[in-house]
Amino acid sequence: MSRLYDPTLFSLHSLVGLLWTLLAFYLMFSARGRRWLSNPWSILVAGVALAVALRIVTAQIGVLTELAGGIKPLDVQYAYGLENITAFGDALGINGRRAYAMFQLGQDALAPPAFACFLMAVYRTTIRSATVQLLCTALAFTYLLAVLVANNLMPVIMLNFPVTDMPPLPLLYRLVPFADTIKYTIHGVAWVVIMATWLAQAVTWWRSRG
Repeated sequence: MSRLYDPTLFSLHSLVGLLWTLLAFYLMFSARGRRWLSNPWSILVAGVALAVALRIVTAQIGVLTELAGGIKPLDVQYAYGLENITAFGDALGINGRRAYAMFQLGQDALAPPAFACFLMAVYRTTIRSATVQLLCTALAFTYLLAVLVANNLMPVIMLNFPVTDMPPLPLLYRLVPFADTIKYTIHGVAWVVIMATWLAQAVTWWRSRG
């Protein structure tokens, strides 16, 4: 069994991603963080940070896709399974799988807290209902938790590939795809809730004019 926390897998991106994730949790649960996110300027700041993170992440996704002969990385495939993992792992080869493990622990650590901070800035600034804000916070927390599970455990799968039966690999082959599916589903649900609330607020405002 390969070690997950092999120091050579980590990079400066890993450190930035860790600090950014801690900041996201601070903003999520602290009174000061909630006040800052309630400022309309927080949407702009979080949006710029998200754009920078996405540029870094998508550039590396392109590199990994080329290494895999056109197969997109697993964490950008929705509801992937064992067959997808096998096809991607085979296509990458040993060096490519190590590169993917480094990506998961490095560049890919930037996008999730960026998405979470932007999401929080939007609903804190534009949603008036405390209940909806609480629901969105629960969704943002679940999203980040799912990301941490998937991004930190996928390297174990990649570094031990093609072994699948050595404990705890059978569990990881189920847990990691599930966590990635939850990640995308929860993020999508959060935006549906926000847009539905915008619509409800607009209807209430329109009726109040009459």
